[in-house]
Amino acid sequence: MKAFDFHVHVFSPKAREKREELSRRDPLFGLLYGDPKAKMVGIEEVLNMIEEEGLLGTVICGFPWKELDWCKRENDYLLEAHEKYPRLFPFVTFTFDDAGFKELERASRFGAKGAGELAPGTYGKGPLDKGLLEELFSVIRQLGLIALIHVNEPVGHSYPGKGEICLRDIELLVKTSKGVKVVLAHLGGGFLFYELMPEIRDMAKNVYYDTAAFPFLYDPKVLKVALEIVPSKVLFGTDYPLLTPKRYFKALGGVPISEEEKETLLFKNALKLLGKEGEDLLWKGVRTF
Repeated sequence: MKAFDFHVHVFSPKAREKREELSRRDPLFGLLYGDPKAKMVGIEEVLNMIEEEGLLGTVICGFPWKELDWCKRENDYLLEAHEKYPRLFPFVTFTFDDAGFKELERASRFGAKGAGELAPGTYGKGPLDKGLLEELFSVIRQLGLIALIHVNEPVGHSYPGKGEICLRDIELLVKTSKGVKVVLAHLGGGFLFYELMPEIRDMAKNVYYDTAAFPFLYDPKVLKVALEIVPSKVLFGTDYPLLTPKRYFKALGGVPISEEEKETLLFKNALKLLGKEGEDLLWKGVRTF
C-alpha cells in the first residue's frame, strides 16, 4: 500500500550498544527504553521495513536527549542517512538553551527538515515556561523547520511516557507556536476534535496530527472522524518500531472511507507538508535504496 510514514524512531549503533548506560544517565530514555524488550532500530532496519511495506519514504526522528552531546551524535547519524538515502527525512533534537539552539541551526544547514520528536515538558506535568516556549518556536520559525511534538491524551489508561499534560497545555503550545508548522503526535492527544470550535480552528491553522500509536489508543473509526474534521491535516505515522505499518493498514481496511481519503491520509498530506522534496518524491516514484 502506498504510504509515507511521518513518525519513525531511529538510533545509532552506539546508542543501541549503550542502552543500559544511557538509561541510567537519562531518566526519560530509561523510562521508554530501559526495558531490553523495548525495540530500538537503526537505518538498516528502517530501509528493510520501507522495502517490505512498499513505502515512499519516512521521517526519521531523534530522541529528546537530556545531554546535548548525545543530541549531536544522533543528529549526525540521521543527517548522514538522509545524505545517502534522500527519502529519509531527518527531524533532529537539541536541548532548550542557547547551545541547543545553535545545534538546531547547524543541523538545519546540513539537511534537517524538522525538529522532533520534541517533548517540551509534555512527558511530564505540563509544558515549559511560556517564555522558553516562545524562544523555542522563534528559532524553529526562523529556520523554516517543522516541529514534531509529543503530546498524549489526558484521559484513559496509563503507559510508560504518558505525561500529565491537559488540553489547556496543548492549547498553550499551539498558541505559542505562532505560524510554525507543528505536528502534534498521537492525534494531538485529542486536540484535533476541538477544531470544531471556530476559535481553536483559527488558532490551529498550521497544526497537523499524526496517527502514531493510535491502534493502542482508539477505535479505528477515529480515522474517519479525524478526516471529517481536519481532512488536510492528518498524517500517517506509525511510531515504528513500536508498531509496523502493516498493523495500521489492517485497521484502516475496516474504516469506511474512500480511496481518495485513504491516499490523503497515507501520503498526500505528508508530502505536501514536506514541500518540494516531498512532492518530488511522489512524482518520481523511483527507488533509491
